[in-house]
Amino acid sequence: MSFKTSDELRQQKALEEARKAGLAPAELDEEGKEINPHIPQYMTNAPWYLNSDKPTLKHQRNWKQQLEDSTQWYDRGAKVFQATKYRKGACENCGSMTHKSADCLERPRAKGAKWTNKHIAADDKIQNINLVAYDSKRDRYNGYDVSEYARVVDKYEQVEALRQELKTKEQVEELYRQGKAAEAAAAAAAVAAAAGEDGAAAAADDAKIADD
Repeated sequence: MSFKTSDELRQQKALEEARKAGLAPAELDEEGKEINPHIPQYMTNAPWYLNSDKPTLKHQRNWKQQLEDSTQWYDRGAKVFQATKYRKGACENCGSMTHKSADCLERPRAKGAKWTNKHIAADDKIQNINLVAYDSKRDRYNGYDVSEYARVVDKYEQVEALRQELKTKEQVEELYRQGKAAEAAAAAAAVAAAAGEDGAAAAADDAKIADD
């Protein structure tokens, strides 16, 4: 920073006051952007080792690389190579090259693949997934496929439909035992109609899925 006389300092102070009052245009930085005149001088003056003659806010920015989480997830159960014999350095239990014996998830064999040279497990697909955020690293459902839960829903819906059908049949049989044939016949007809509607709806859903 060059030496300034008292007159130059007085003029600079008057210019700063005029800029704060909006009477003078704001100062521009190296990139031509206006600098807020109310920002303190210790923030606009760059450190001496940056060799910057003009006020700037470039040194105040965050220059660290902003990493983003990967949208890709692990291919569960994916295999890359199936060996036919044991290889040096592979897992002694299953014969896979992608992990050691301490990390093997297969049941412990009486005689491992290293000694039997049979039933060699395939190599797993190793992926480097970039997870940098705190939440994504600890998200238990990261990579979960929602369509997998549809099978569970379908199973419980089928069980519930069978339970309702059995309950209705029991009611019809009870009406027959009580001698209420007309009511029992009406109930049986209602059950048959409901079954027909469910079958038609299921067929329509299957047709829609096939079209998609």
